[in-house]
Amino acid sequence: MPALDVAGKVAVVTGGASGIGRATVLELARRGARVVAADLHEDRLEEVRVAVEATGARILTVRCDVSLDAQVEHLRDEVLEEMGRVDLLMNNAGVVALGPPETMTMADWDWILQVNLYGVVRGVRAFLPHMLARGSGHVVNTASLAGLFAYAWDSIPYITGKFAVAGFTEALALYANPLGVGVTLVCPGLVDTNLGETARFPGVDDPGRWLQAIELPDPVAPEEVATRVCEAVAAGRFLVTTADDLVRARVQERAADHDGFVAGMIARLPTPPNLHQA
Repeated sequence: MPALDVAGKVAVVTGGASGIGRATVLELARRGARVVAADLHEDRLEEVRVAVEATGARILTVRCDVSLDAQVEHLRDEVLEEMGRVDLLMNNAGVVALGPPETMTMADWDWILQVNLYGVVRGVRAFLPHMLARGSGHVVNTASLAGLFAYAWDSIPYITGKFAVAGFTEALALYANPLGVGVTLVCPGLVDTNLGETARFPGVDDPGRWLQAIELPDPVAPEEVATRVCEAVAAGRFLVTTADDLVRARVQERAADHDGFVAGMIARLPTPPNLHQA
């Protein structure tokens, strides 16, 4: 897979003002990239701008809602006008909803998929042509371990979207790599971020009932994910995880016996509450 030295390159990160995105913006700047942070929250964009400029690096911040075609296209136009090119795109913006699938409305599903899945698609459609025209660049898509196997029963729309991102990214690598553009899929486990601040609990009176144990390692710092992402881009690697042993074990288990894998996950997880029983 094509590798990319980010020094002197233009790197765009959506969801770039908090969590993994913010940490990656700072790490890219530390490695000499000219960074663009795109995010929905202008106050957080200002905070990351100050943090990057304090290091002496250059940053462009753009307010962007990745669920809207026009705003992603505006982001692309701003980057090309101000920076002249794009070498690295990280589609990282994400949201989550927790609760029983039967109480999720189609609006809830649409909210999650418009950001988590179609936000990725919009980013690739906007920026990939400029990389292909030069025959170089790198696309990084943030999924989750939820994109590799279903590890919980409380976030079915989220898992659905992340599975789709993983498949999209793998197929994108088959297309873009031979044309000179690297592709990396990021599938972290739990990460200490503020994703929970925007979480929704549709149809749930007591959200605590749905914050059940899931089979994942303890949270890692977003800075650890950012470092792994930058190392993967520099080495031309496809997959980034923060739980290599768990991923290997579960993926191998599923490949060997899918029925057994599902039965094993059911046995590992607590029984979900039945909201329809008297």
